[in-house]
Amino acid sequence: MDEKYDNDNTQMQIRKFLKQVGVGSHQIIENELNDHPICNISLKLEINNKEFKKFETIINS
Repeated sequence: MDEKYDNDNTQMQIRKFLKQVGVGSHQIIENELNDHPICNISLKLEINNKEFKKFETIINS
C-alpha cells in the first residue's frame, strides 16, 4: 500500500463507508425478503467510475 494512504484516518474512513454499505444493504435485503422468499442479490464495487468487482449471491428465506 502506498505510504500516503497508510494512516489511521484513511482506515477509519474506509471502515465507516463499509459499515454504511453493510447496514443499509442489510435493511434493504430484509425488506425485500419479506415480499419475495428468494432474492438474487448483486453488489458492484466501483472506484472513480471504474468497476473492480461484482459480488453476487442468492438468498432463500
